[in-house]
Amino acid sequence: MYKFINNRITMISVTFDETIFHNPGKYNTSVKLTEADKKNRVKILCKEPYAQELYDFMFRHGNSSIVPRKDLDEGQVYRVNARTISYSDSMIYAEEPLSKSTIVIPFREYSKPLEELIDDVDARTFLVTLYKASASGEYLASEKKALSISYKEELFEHLTNNTWFDVKLTKLIKGGYVALYNKEVECFIPGSHAAANIVHNFNDLLGKTLTVMVDNYDSTNNLFILSYKKYVTNSMPIMISELQFDKEYTGVLTNRPYDFGVFVELDGYYTGLIHKSEFTNYEEIQRTMKSGDKINVFVKDVTSKNGQYRVVLTLNQAQVNSERLHWQSLKNKTENQSFRYTIDEAKNSIAIYIDGENFEVALKRKDLEKNFSKYPLVRVSKVDPINKRLKFEFVEELA
Repeated sequence: MYKFINNRITMISVTFDETIFHNPGKYNTSVKLTEADKKNRVKILCKEPYAQELYDFMFRHGNSSIVPRKDLDEGQVYRVNARTISYSDSMIYAEEPLSKSTIVIPFREYSKPLEELIDDVDARTFLVTLYKASASGEYLASEKKALSISYKEELFEHLTNNTWFDVKLTKLIKGGYVALYNKEVECFIPGSHAAANIVHNFNDLLGKTLTVMVDNYDSTNNLFILSYKKYVTNSMPIMISELQFDKEYTGVLTNRPYDFGVFVELDGYYTGLIHKSEFTNYEEIQRTMKSGDKINVFVKDVTSKNGQYRVVLTLNQAQVNSERLHWQSLKNKTENQSFRYTIDEAKNSIAIYIDGENFEVALKRKDLEKNFSKYPLVRVSKVDPINKRLKFEFVEELA
């Protein structure tokens, strides 16, 4: 904060709780030193409320090897509450609530604008980790390092739980990309894992946000290895239902044409096959087309075996599986819409009448008895044309 004194702008400290900090300076001058220590110009760095008691204890034991253990440990992460912003020594003074210890955070170790601490009460609570300043030996704290530690713990959780998340590709290096997790932790994505198939132009991905999973952790280099391909494999059972059977896609060839057909990548995620029989002159296609070439296709069908999905593509919309198109039409008309229904108690099912056709959904008897008399409508939340499933929930009003 700034204050006008004699027509000059002077920086002063901002204190959020005057009852806790009366001395925001570097040293604790409130401790009563012995005459010998005063002559030797002893400086007390400890800012904890028990600093005087600790000094007296140390003095009584002289040069003995008995040293009281610190409440807080170097390298550990603690949640603190900011109390004072001291512009005179460029420090944030905070308190660790459990031990009541004073924590000193240099401005350079805080990642957010200082104005947020003044304007936003919630911003005054944050994580820090302790470290020893090399020059003075004083213990300081870093909010930036704490973020890195906590984010690395999150990455280990992602590895354990096989969950995916977003990163930003910030740098192109030998073998792949440097990716930033939560704007803090640098990770590595091998070039062979940065796309569903192959990367045609490595510069195109720089600055982009990519959804990935942790593939491995290199303990020697303290480095997380990430993979977009692993994300595609693991998310496919969820994402496969997003394919549309009434849409023309512009795909990209993943390789040169094979003897049996060409593989095409859609939306940078899905990979499908166009059989050679789709082309009038496949020999010419084999001679002229190459990896990276664009081609317009339709999703003809999707099959699955042992949890693995196979996407079949076609050049002709008339060749699209008619049953898939029917379910696609149902999806377009009903998702997030509400409908009245009829009950078949013998089958424990309800039927939704849409465009001249009944769609029957089986229920557990208890769910049917619990909801049918209370809710007059159902809202269709999800239609899956591939697995031919319709999900809904009972509601009282039209969507």
